[in-house]
Amino acid sequence: MATITHAVPLTRAGRIEETGVAYIPEAERDSRPANLATVFFGGNLAFSVIVFGWLPVTFGLGWWATVSASALGLAIGTLITAPLALLGPRTGTNNTVASGAHFGVRGRLLGSGLTIAFALAYAAIAVWTSGDALVAAAHRLLGTEISDPALALGYALIAAEITLVALYGHATVVAVQRFVVPVVGVLLLLGIPAFAGDFSAGGSGEYLLGGFWPTWALVVTIAAAGPLSYAPSLGDYTRRISRRHGDARVLTAAAFGVFGGLLVATLFGAFTALAIGAGDSYVGDLVAAAPAWYVLPILFVALAGGVGQGVLNLYASGLDLEALVPRLRRVHTTLITSAAAIVLLYLGTFALDAVDSITAMTLVLNGVAVPWVVVNLLGFLVARRRRYDPHDLQVFNEGRTGGRYWFTGGWNLRALLAWVCGSIAGLSTVATDLYTGPFADLAGGVDLSLAASALVAAAVYLIALKVVPE
Repeated sequence: MATITHAVPLTRAGRIEETGVAYIPEAERDSRPANLATVFFGGNLAFSVIVFGWLPVTFGLGWWATVSASALGLAIGTLITAPLALLGPRTGTNNTVASGAHFGVRGRLLGSGLTIAFALAYAAIAVWTSGDALVAAAHRLLGTEISDPALALGYALIAAEITLVALYGHATVVAVQRFVVPVVGVLLLLGIPAFAGDFSAGGSGEYLLGGFWPTWALVVTIAAAGPLSYAPSLGDYTRRISRRHGDARVLTAAAFGVFGGLLVATLFGAFTALAIGAGDSYVGDLVAAAPAWYVLPILFVALAGGVGQGVLNLYASGLDLEALVPRLRRVHTTLITSAAAIVLLYLGTFALDAVDSITAMTLVLNGVAVPWVVVNLLGFLVARRRRYDPHDLQVFNEGRTGGRYWFTGGWNLRALLAWVCGSIAGLSTVATDLYTGPFADLAGGVDLSLAASALVAAAVYLIALKVVPE
């Protein structure tokens, strides 16, 4: 029997993955669309996502307003994001390296930077929310003190748990999510009878932006950020899926995992927030208000769900730091980004207001990420017409120059111009307590940052392609 030599090691749960962002040949791809759906559905069943259902309630919205705004925002974000899942099977690498076909092999470093920013921010939220639940549950069950040292220790324990799984890599992440989806899913469902007696569909009516529609539109924009934040990291998992599975199955799996998981978590957050009241500390208030029999389920959701979400982000950040510094190995870059996430966490929780920090972070990252996503989507559909040269995408990683994606010194100025213009449009129309753009009141308080950044980036890129064809 002939011996088969693998250019890229196959991954197994419990074994540290050696593959970084190098091209994975078709014959060595060992995943399938079902894994993609499981990873992203399970990764969203965490308090770091659940708090995005709590936020609209703190803004003054009730149940139906929160559901409609969140569902619309998630649908918009998923429609824009899901097609980028198809980059991985075509290029055999992650989405930020694949973006070199649109931004240039050096210009794709922009995507790596954005991915790291998103990943660190959301990893910090995952550690923060799960750590709060751990400390609050220990206080309720054991009578331990809730203090800054206790919280710091809780955050450290959750961070260590997440980092360990992220270090093992793809196969271990998939195995963890296969456990998270059914177990945490059932525990969240148990939250319905646990809090149903205190649930009230009406909101406070004290709207964050002074009126219903501006506040509702803000929630749409914040909700859209969830799917959009996954645009760079979808390829982390689809790069291991063979083309033989077909575009339809990959696209469906991505949409189901992203939209379904985010919606379930958001609805749980809104339901429980309306039951317990929208206080300043959602997780702490949830544990305090829960019936005794539901405290352990909350703790388990914090531990298992927190790992599911945090691992998605730290794994992505490790891959993309390796893409920025090819001389480092994925294990080393994952450790580096894990440490950075912890620093960001302590800054955000002990130095700044949590609600303001999450809102501002989401909207500002939206403003610069949406143009990047739009350019990649149009590049995939229009400029590249879904065809790629995997060899030429690896130019930067291999220390080479030239190739069909070299453009101008490794940068595609058309795409870069579209991203800059879209980002300026988005950031100019953002309004938060920590940052307000000069045109934030252009529509009477309605948040236009998502629409402005997307439309401006699309228009500039399409015009540039028409005027100066690639």
